[in-house]
Amino acid sequence: MKHTLSSKEISWTNVQSPEPEELAEFVREVGMTISDAEFVAQKYHRPTVSVGPDYILLLVQVPVFNRTLRLTKGVSLFFLVKDKQLFSLHYDPIISLDKIRREFETSNERLEEYFRESTLGLCLDLITFLYDSSFRKLERLNKHIDIAEDAVFQGNEKKMVEEISLLSRDVMDFRKIVRPQKSLFMVPPRHPLMTDEIRLKWNRVHGHLLKMWEILESMFESVKELSNTNFTLLQHKENELLRLLTVYSIIVIPMIILVDPYFAPSSPNATIVDTVVFWGVLAILVVTLIVILMKFRKK
Repeated sequence: MKHTLSSKEISWTNVQSPEPEELAEFVREVGMTISDAEFVAQKYHRPTVSVGPDYILLLVQVPVFNRTLRLTKGVSLFFLVKDKQLFSLHYDPIISLDKIRREFETSNERLEEYFRESTLGLCLDLITFLYDSSFRKLERLNKHIDIAEDAVFQGNEKKMVEEISLLSRDVMDFRKIVRPQKSLFMVPPRHPLMTDEIRLKWNRVHGHLLKMWEILESMFESVKELSNTNFTLLQHKENELLRLLTVYSIIVIPMIILVDPYFAPSSPNATIVDTVVFWGVLAILVVTLIVILMKFRKK
């Protein structure tokens, strides 16, 4: 699938999930070197920046959340920047990138605003928009952590075990995506497309990544502490139940031993009183056990 937008002599071509023929056409159109063409042909790579004869090639990882599996994975997004042409290529859908493209298609003002500088400036703007979308995902994830924290301290430790595990996985998935990109924009490449103004924008993108990493570090510590707190509270309740059941068994076992020889209904000399006493004591013990279990189940 291929889409092209252009304004003020600058064009942006986005290619999604290309077939082998489309990929070969893309490589010929952009004029990549053989090594870069082999690099683009494989979608699993570490994020990097490389400089070609007349272009800059960037590979970034975009966090994409799967609602069905509740799983966040990094989707590789290639940007090839030339003087008047910007090319992007990705093998998996990126909803946030499609949303940006549709906004450009429906708003000429927005199209002209971001297509007026340079192709490298447009590329950095697109990357910034994608990172902003990731920030919004992190905000929603942080709200879920706050909700889980409130639930833990309201006595829902058992219900929160699975939820905290899922939150921890979400944070770790984000960390795995952002970690390799921490130093991606640290040093601007030497290239004629890299002007002083673009270098400042490049550094701002690097600042975005560092801020995202700091948020993830804070969230990772929060989830870790929340998991430990939830485990401690849950263990405390379980220990309290075990202590109570231990006391119960210490009282019950001697009572049964004492009652059975004198009031056992199976005894040849058993009377109605013996039977009533035996079953009465047994009923009291069973009711007491049920009350204890229901009380802790409610907690």
